[in-house]
Amino acid sequence: MENICHKDEMTPRERAEAISAGEEADRIQCCPFVGEVGAKFIGVKVSELCHDYKLLAKNEINLYRTFGFDSAGGGPNLFGIAEAMGTVLAYPDNDMPYVDVPVVKKYEDIDKLEPVNPYKDGRLPLFLEAAKFIKQEIGSEVDISSDFGGPFTTAASLRGVDVFLRDTLRNPEWVHKLLNLATESIFNYIDAVCRIGVKPCISEPVASLTVISPRQFRTFVKPYLKKCVDRIIEKFGSAPTVHICGNTRGILKDIADTGIQVFSVDNVVDLAEVKKSIGDRVGIMGNVKPIETMCNGTKDDIFKESRECIKKAYDNPRGFILSTGCKVPMATSRENIEFLMDAARTYGKYPIADNI
Repeated sequence: MENICHKDEMTPRERAEAISAGEEADRIQCCPFVGEVGAKFIGVKVSELCHDYKLLAKNEINLYRTFGFDSAGGGPNLFGIAEAMGTVLAYPDNDMPYVDVPVVKKYEDIDKLEPVNPYKDGRLPLFLEAAKFIKQEIGSEVDISSDFGGPFTTAASLRGVDVFLRDTLRNPEWVHKLLNLATESIFNYIDAVCRIGVKPCISEPVASLTVISPRQFRTFVKPYLKKCVDRIIEKFGSAPTVHICGNTRGILKDIADTGIQVFSVDNVVDLAEVKKSIGDRVGIMGNVKPIETMCNGTKDDIFKESRECIKKAYDNPRGFILSTGCKVPMATSRENIEFLMDAARTYGKYPIADNI
């Protein structure tokens, strides 16, 4: 397949530097959540990809070179740190890994857990090796990141989501103990990945208001998320991108309070609302529908929705990145991913106001 990156006039790194400096770039930044879905584009099973750092790296490099994304990397994703602490994951051949057996079955099990060693535990060494390889191959052209589940999501993966959420009501002190342990493990991974010059990014899907209340967010999510953001700023030099699935309307200002650089917005939330609420404090990323539009939609659907996203948020004071509202489904076609990038090149070409 033709490498379509050459349609761009700048490399992603040049584009990012121009936008950061307030200068005109060739187009808006665009980086959909694809990740392991790309396994089919290099002819391997997801289960194989997840256990081979060379395949992990090959996938990300192929996605970048094929589509021209404005970021590359990969990482432990939602469950990798919990897995390294003892939670057992299931690995379908052609679907995403999921929690099979949480490690903390009884409250006293927490005393058997220790913070992870990212150089030895679970698959964390694979992600570090993959990140090194990706950075070496394409790091001069594009920013490299490593995504992982945040403290709340990691703790829920150690315990099992439903039980963990009940614990927040019946045993909050123990929940804080588990969150502190999860945060310490995350710190260790942050430190390791920053040492190789790769930027950590955080996903906190269990922290959505679709799952918990604003009060629970402020009690059990916000303090620990802020600690991780502060750690990344200390070790890497700038704040991370954070993605939270589902509804976040009632906690937007709390999310901005953590000091993040970019908030990745689920498609159930209106970008214009986010821009109005916190756009003067954080960059915005999003939020084309992953299922209805990216997986099941036509070229016209993808172009139309991408145009609407750009129109709503391209002038966000702290910047905007076109993306998907969450990770695209495994059935998403190569062509539909291309269409999203082409929509960014069409409607996001500077001066953007002339194209939307």
